[in-house]
Amino acid sequence: MKTVVGLPVDGRPVVRAQVQQLVALTQGFELRCPAIDELGDFRIPADRDHLAQWLRDQVDDAAGWVLSLDMLVYGGLIPSRFIDDAEASLRERLTMLRELKRPGVPLTAFAATMRISSNCMADEEKPYWNPHGLDLWTWSFHTDRHALTGDAASQAAAAVAAARVPDAIRADYRATRARNFAINLAALELVEQDVIDRLVLPQDDTAEYGFNIAERRALQAEAARRRLLDRVLIYPGADEVMHTLSAWVVGRLRGDPPLRVNVLPTDAAHWQRLVPLYEDRPLPDALAAQLQAVGAVQAAEDDDAELLLLVHSQGSAQGDWAMRKPLTARVGVDAGIWPRLASAHAVAVADDAHANGGDPAFVAELAAHLPLHTLAGYAGWNTSSNRIGSLLAQLVLARGRWATPANQAVVALRLAEDLQWQARLRQTLRDRVDEAAMPATALAQQAQALMVEDANAWLATMGFPQRVKRAWLPWRRSFEIGLDVQ
Repeated sequence: MKTVVGLPVDGRPVVRAQVQQLVALTQGFELRCPAIDELGDFRIPADRDHLAQWLRDQVDDAAGWVLSLDMLVYGGLIPSRFIDDAEASLRERLTMLRELKRPGVPLTAFAATMRISSNCMADEEKPYWNPHGLDLWTWSFHTDRHALTGDAASQAAAAVAAARVPDAIRADYRATRARNFAINLAALELVEQDVIDRLVLPQDDTAEYGFNIAERRALQAEAARRRLLDRVLIYPGADEVMHTLSAWVVGRLRGDPPLRVNVLPTDAAHWQRLVPLYEDRPLPDALAAQLQAVGAVQAAEDDDAELLLLVHSQGSAQGDWAMRKPLTARVGVDAGIWPRLASAHAVAVADDAHANGGDPAFVAELAAHLPLHTLAGYAGWNTSSNRIGSLLAQLVLARGRWATPANQAVVALRLAEDLQWQARLRQTLRDRVDEAAMPATALAQQAQALMVEDANAWLATMGFPQRVKRAWLPWRRSFEIGLDVQ
């Protein structure tokens, strides 16, 4: 058994336990991570000194490394947005990677470009995000847009938004961004020094313009100047990078050739112009970035590839289940899609019509043409890059074993979580109760009851032998759910 040592961004099942489940699909590999209680808790940072020592203790066992620098340096992805440590002390934490590096042992790492949330919810941000979050986002977006386009309306919009935010808050926000940007530049230096073999700098919850996009351009320019673009990847995403880097490390250790994938959009007329919510580029470009991240390639349409990836979208804009934003158009599925499924060696589905959940109407139509329990993979959670990256990672890690019960269990989990919970039952729960006023234990009990009764009945109808045995809310809110599927 070869051990890949991982340090996730936090302890949520989707970025820790579920990635371990995917790596276990590959015979002969395990992903070893710290215990959940060693990874902090939502806004509470992890004990970084303890984690550094834990990593040192794994050196002799490590065949490869997949390390969240946000966890190593700040104590987690969410704490990275508000922890007040000085830049010098954060840089010092980053240098311990030199202690882990060994010849022939791939060391990969990732660090998010700090997001700019476009709302006034402060639960994952500094306290001043309520009430100033939307104004900070508008100031950021239009400042960058004016800088690139010279648009006078954006210049005016940036000035108006900035005037509504106290000077001290704007100064603090820019200082926090500058500090985190400096840490990402320091990570580039470790790539140049051959300490980090592969570095991903994902853009967490982004848009077309903003301070974060300006930072992305600067990081790309610096990586190009240092001739590191073959080892440094910068694209939208965050929560899926533990998945994609784990797949890349395992593929490298096994010496696998790239997985060849045929891509088939369900709405070919619009998908090339669809810019997914919380991202900054059209859907095909986001897909291309995730293919590169896992070490897969898109095969030509007439190439008899190993797998058919069905990318489902509808129209030129996504809906959003979590924000209760409906689809603006339902154009249907292109003629000729269904016959292609019957001739494919294996089929996987990236369900991308909505953010934060799959498309029940499409999946019902799909089930009439292809038994869902025979899918090689399915994903519809959170953002486009989250779902596409994690799905491709599963397909790479389960390569040659897509029809096994272990891989089928992953498909069942994703359908239960992404389709049943995110697209349906989460809204049912939110309609029934006042989540903010309900004790966390009672809220979790409601989620458990919904999942066990409703989702299990659906899994049975679809021919899955797996069932949800337990459901919980890892961050004591309905947005995320943990599922034990057996």
